[in-house]
Amino acid sequence: MDASPDSGKTTKSRGRLKRAIARIAPGLAHALGGPLAGAAVGQLSRAIFGDETASEDALADALERAGPDDFLALKKAEQDFQLALRQAQVEELRIDAGDRANARARQVKMDDWTPSVLGALIILGFFIVLGVMVAKKLPVGAETEFSIMLGALATMTAAVVNYFFGSSVGSREKTRLIAWPLPEGEKKKAGE
Repeated sequence: MDASPDSGKTTKSRGRLKRAIARIAPGLAHALGGPLAGAAVGQLSRAIFGDETASEDALADALERAGPDDFLALKKAEQDFQLALRQAQVEELRIDAGDRANARARQVKMDDWTPSVLGALIILGFFIVLGVMVAKKLPVGAETEFSIMLGALATMTAAVVNYFFGSSVGSREKTRLIAWPLPEGEKKKAGE
């Protein structure tokens, strides 16, 4: 597939923009290289021009001529961007926890044994495949298939354990995100 001429121009503009903010707002510069690039450009545009409509070239031009006030605006934009990301992660964890809680409540309310039986079969299958792989010499060429099956069963086993016992990883991540220090302006809004 051939890249469009606009694609090369966007890459060049984005590279120029990343270089212009790399020292001042490294978090936003990093975001420009990934799936959140559009949000990062919008955040930069709001910080420099007051709206989200500026092009990447216009932003890069403005940043190359930036003064101290612009640098402060960029640091605030980076903090706001990081705060929005953390809030989105916390919201995602909240949704995941609510989803699990609803599934558990449904199982109890309906006296449904299906999740328990499926969970037991998945865990049993995991240990049987693991045992066969350790105890027996697998036929030539079957190692790949058994490894794929073991990987799938390991993933399902983790999901079963998370469903029935919760995820300590999710809890630790949520605690880390909640404990992350807020930017000064957000502390005042939160009443700290």
